[in-house]
Amino acid sequence: MNELSPLSQSFIAQHGDAKFGATVPWLDGLRKEGIESFASSGLPTPDVEEWKYTNLKVLEKLDVARTTEAAAIDPTELTWLPADLATHKLVFVNGHYSQELSAIGDLPDGVRVLSLAEAMTSDEDLMAEHLGQIGGFKDAPVLALNTAFIEDGFVIIVENTELENPIEVVFVSQTGASNSNHPRNLILAKDNARMTILERHLGEGSYLANHGFEVSVAGSSHVKHYRLLEDSATGINLSTVKARVGKDSIYDSFVLSIGGQLSRSEIHVACEEPGAHTNLNGVYIARDSQHIDNTTLIDHLVPNTTSKETYKGALDDKARGVFQGMIVVAEGADGTDGQMSNKTLLLSDESEIDSKPQLEIYADDVKCAHGFTTGELEETSLFYLRSRGIPEAPARAMLVEGFLAEVVEEGIKEDYQEIFKAKISAWMEN
Repeated sequence: MNELSPLSQSFIAQHGDAKFGATVPWLDGLRKEGIESFASSGLPTPDVEEWKYTNLKVLEKLDVARTTEAAAIDPTELTWLPADLATHKLVFVNGHYSQELSAIGDLPDGVRVLSLAEAMTSDEDLMAEHLGQIGGFKDAPVLALNTAFIEDGFVIIVENTELENPIEVVFVSQTGASNSNHPRNLILAKDNARMTILERHLGEGSYLANHGFEVSVAGSSHVKHYRLLEDSATGINLSTVKARVGKDSIYDSFVLSIGGQLSRSEIHVACEEPGAHTNLNGVYIARDSQHIDNTTLIDHLVPNTTSKETYKGALDDKARGVFQGMIVVAEGADGTDGQMSNKTLLLSDESEIDSKPQLEIYADDVKCAHGFTTGELEETSLFYLRSRGIPEAPARAMLVEGFLAEVVEEGIKEDYQEIFKAKISAWMEN
């Protein structure tokens, strides 16, 4: 075992002292596996290739003790969707479900939307079948840490039903003293299920929010998973999504990373049966000394699966962006079509992007491509707008928003595009 940092040792000690809501043997065993896996390596360092560009040393400045305490929250602060948009709403504060702030409402047959803590009582056998099984954590220390502290999160199950209204999920991290929370979330769609999830992360103060997501999309189902990461200026958000996509099914992911001192969104998708498809799209915008990391892995495991991935960003001041995208085509996975693109605008001389798009192909008869570009705003376009009486700042904003809008329009259903475009516009105005 490697010598662990004091911070890693602190997490391990916390696990020994932790008191959890549900304590059934299989779940206690899963938590134990998680902490043992984490203890074998501790928090990743830049010596680990996948973490070469993102250093978690910043966590050492935080008091990462877990807490369930929550200060009062004004519900209006959680409003981010149009008033006329009906949703099934779940709110989590410091990783724990808030019934007071949530409004799930009536659900059609074939749909379950509830907290993980509740599901552990009402659907224990189903949780035992899926929790910790979709997303392996043996080589994922941050997800292993999340697994060690499984206690609450959301569970969404849709079966043979098209859910008309979106499911809204809001995660709030707040601190009087710094803390960490580790929500675990499960999404199951099967038998021609259709759903849209609108998810927002926000916070106040300094904290670590370490989210784990397990997603199963099977039987010609379609899941649209749109996420907004706008954590506090000193918040740290780490999220790991592990998704399995079955026959003729689709997993759509869109991530807008706009906040936080450090943010890392890690998405692993396995296309496991013919006809499986995934779209991974994202926008990252940062200023000051923000650090935003998007790391993805798409595994094409069988013949005739497809994927398309597009990430764009704009970085100002001393902000740093990271994009690591990997497409792996397994032996025998003929007919695979995988496309990946990453483009970044650098709005200052001190901003930085580290991009590493990769392909690993072990099959014949495939169509795969990847590309990366970075640059500044085109002076010709800027001059054109200014020559028509538009001041420089609004002109620059128009060009940046136009550059990023393509990903929003491609990655999000039209009904919800303006929600995310408005967030980008507000960022530019500031």
